[in-house]
Amino acid sequence: MALKISSLPREFYFDGHKLADPNPALSIDEVRNHFSGVYPSLNNSSYTEDTTGKAHKVTFTAAVGSKG
Repeated sequence: MALKISSLPREFYFDGHKLADPNPALSIDEVRNHFSGVYPSLNNSSYTEDTTGKAHKVTFTAAVGSKG
């Protein structure tokens, strides 16, 4: 009996928007850099990961702070 390894699809979320996975070979930090052109606040964001039975969910959270 051979083992079959399969990976869960990744789902990315930021500010209430679901973002498409640009390339499954990219790391989470590379995906964040990819979308930072559209969402500049991703540059200083953190992320949390959650795994459900159907997907690996990554949620980016913008850092809250003040300038100056």
